[in-house]
Amino acid sequence: MAGDGVFREALDAVAHGQRERARDLLTRLLRVDQSNPNYWLWMSSVVDSSKEKIYCLQNALRLDPDNRAARLGLVLQGSLPPAEDLSPSLPVRRKWVINEEGKSSGLIGSRLAFVGAGILLVSVLLVGFFGFRWRSGSFFAGKPLTITPMPWTATPTVTITPTKTPRLRIPTPTSASPTPLWMLLIATYTPTPLYVDTPHPISEAFRAGLLAYHSGDLEGMLNFMTQAAQLEPQAADVHYYIGEAYRLIGDLEKANAAYEQAITLDANFAPAYLGRAQVSFALDRTADIIGDLDLAIQLDPYLAEAYLERSAYYFQTGDHEVALEDLDLLEQLSPESPLLYLYRAYIYLAEGNDSAALQSAQLAYDMDQTLLPAYLVLGQSYLQSGEPVKARQYLHTYLQYETDNAQAWSMLGQAIFEQGDDYQAAIEAFDRALKYQADLFSALLFRGLTHLALEEGQLAVNDLFTARNLDRESFPASLGLGRALLIAGRLEEALSQISGSQVLSQDDRQLAEVHYWRAMTLEALGDKRAAVKEWQALLKLPKPAVPIEWIAFAQKHLASLTPEPSRSPTLTRVTPVATKLTPSPHPSRSPSPTPSPSGTPPTVTP
Repeated sequence: MAGDGVFREALDAVAHGQRERARDLLTRLLRVDQSNPNYWLWMSSVVDSSKEKIYCLQNALRLDPDNRAARLGLVLQGSLPPAEDLSPSLPVRRKWVINEEGKSSGLIGSRLAFVGAGILLVSVLLVGFFGFRWRSGSFFAGKPLTITPMPWTATPTVTITPTKTPRLRIPTPTSASPTPLWMLLIATYTPTPLYVDTPHPISEAFRAGLLAYHSGDLEGMLNFMTQAAQLEPQAADVHYYIGEAYRLIGDLEKANAAYEQAITLDANFAPAYLGRAQVSFALDRTADIIGDLDLAIQLDPYLAEAYLERSAYYFQTGDHEVALEDLDLLEQLSPESPLLYLYRAYIYLAEGNDSAALQSAQLAYDMDQTLLPAYLVLGQSYLQSGEPVKARQYLHTYLQYETDNAQAWSMLGQAIFEQGDDYQAAIEAFDRALKYQADLFSALLFRGLTHLALEEGQLAVNDLFTARNLDRESFPASLGLGRALLIAGRLEEALSQISGSQVLSQDDRQLAEVHYWRAMTLEALGDKRAAVKEWQALLKLPKPAVPIEWIAFAQKHLASLTPEPSRSPTLTRVTPVATKLTPSPHPSRSPSPTPSPSGTPPTVTP
């Protein structure tokens, strides 16, 4: 296999002390296959910082729990307590080469022997542990690792969502932000390897730029890469990273210019086409970016992010089948990528396949608990699967970090509403949603239904009137408005609105709701004969479509509305039975927003 050849080259580079080359080769291997413990084990031998070594060794041990080498490495790094069955290898006896000046070319000169005794001991143990020869000074030389223990996240500008809301983005933590997830959770982290790590011996600015990128300092990354470009103007990768910095900052025009420059310098540099496609789509959602994405994949079939972006594009255009095919291709390259399963969850949600969406979202979460969008997708999946308690848990975590996502606030409000234990908290969540998007259908609908549950007729009328105008094909909004008018005392309007909802009903359950609330309204109007017909129609529906308590209630009212001939009952006002039945299991799944609502909400005359 091609990967075996690259791995042998990496081992050869390690054996000859070529840490820079070994690191580059291992980075490429990990970009293709992050499930190989040997790659992680050997990567730990060519990194510089203790943090990086521990991270690589932890990945190797996670993938191979019986790997003694990885365990010993973690012991030597102080990350694991010593175990009786683990002991360092004996020091390797080395043949020191004498140079022309008669001085030793070993790791540490004789004049530093006492000062560096502690360092020497650790290095000799590691030499015996990893079993290869170090060149003079190579244990301390070299540059930082190109793979850092950070979550594998999608780029902020092209991340798919199943709604019309802005695409998800991961905020850069600030001092005022909540504690980062990686500090709170025991998680499996998926690294984001840089595409290239070309040696730039004359420009330390390039390496500093990569370090700034990993630390989230985009301005610093841009400054360092600009310096590197002045020293190496013909380096395509430098201009590519300048484009990345501009794109992540949000200056898309300059990002595009940098990508174009990279392509001009090297027409076969695949990631530049990917970057140009991302920028083009961000500037114009109707742009045809398939050409650039196809070319990027053609130039580098292992460029995983290109498959993600192409899948996202097909998802946005509604071609879910092709989008899933790209994710299947990605699975062959990177089966442990959490984004693979996250994107599948988005697509399954859009298709209404709640169980598959939940399964995929859970896999993404299990692989990387620092992947913030996974919390949102899990919340939505649980909500649509009828598990509001679990949905509430994940949505609450998501909103601690992404506080301005209107759709997320609306879903949290819906979960609280369906749980039925704190209507005021639900209203507060809907208020937050509407603060960020005043015409959000789902927030207006469920806030109206919450006001209904609280018997706040006027407030319910206002919200449901607006929701009905946003989507005149929505049965829950139409029937909800009729119920709100009933509670508000506008009985004739309520009867008209409820009756009009019947043409929107899609199944016997919704038809049962029409009969139930129309019967209640007719009783309130004093039309006994018409009310009897509605109760009878309700009882004729298939039993699974009618709640049990409604059947008993209908039978009771029929008995009271059809008394014995000798009796002359006095009609009294009927109070609707309080019920927690939601008009539709998933009213927010397929809203069809229309232009801004016409007219103003009706008001109730005192």
